[in-house]
Amino acid sequence: MRRIIKIIYSSILVVIISGCSTKSEPMVTYTIDPSTKIAKIRKSPYMDSSVKVSYPTNIKGKSSSSLYYSYNDIEKDSYQNASWESNSGQLLTYSIIRALEQSRVFKSAIDYRSIANADYVLESEVYQFYHKVRKDISLCVLSIRFDLINSSTNELTKSKKFTYEIPTDTTDAKGYVKATNKAIARLSRDLVKWLSRR
Repeated sequence: MRRIIKIIYSSILVVIISGCSTKSEPMVTYTIDPSTKIAKIRKSPYMDSSVKVSYPTNIKGKSSSSLYYSYNDIEKDSYQNASWESNSGQLLTYSIIRALEQSRVFKSAIDYRSIANADYVLESEVYQFYHKVRKDISLCVLSIRFDLINSSTNELTKSKKFTYEIPTDTTDAKGYVKATNKAIARLSRDLVKWLSRR
């Protein structure tokens, strides 16, 4: 009988101790903010045209607020205590619109939710967007394709895929986000340069 009571007390003690020691870390939210000033384009074939920036599609499913990482070539997982402050597709859209507005490649750049008509539609598809961690490397991997479509004819005007692998300072979510902002800054400059040419 005493042995049973000891076992019960021990079990209760283990539950109490484990309950006290498993404090979850607070959720940290991040945003995409490359804080890069995009130079104004002097000449562009689209300077008198408007563009609607579509919501990015994801080749592997829906976009989300999760920050993804991978330790091997087969599996991906998401950080449990870190996330984007908004859907990653929306954050990418806002970054693209900001770059287009600053550069003046187009007369105006509008959000995909607008009911206004535009001369062109800029569609995008995300192939990869995650934190790649291996034995000797830690990278922000971003791969995205853009298609510029003429709204009046629905014909593809031009298409290009951009891929970046930016080393991270640290192997945690904070280091990944910092590298992501560098990747978006490079993407913004390269996208503007590409769109400014016919």
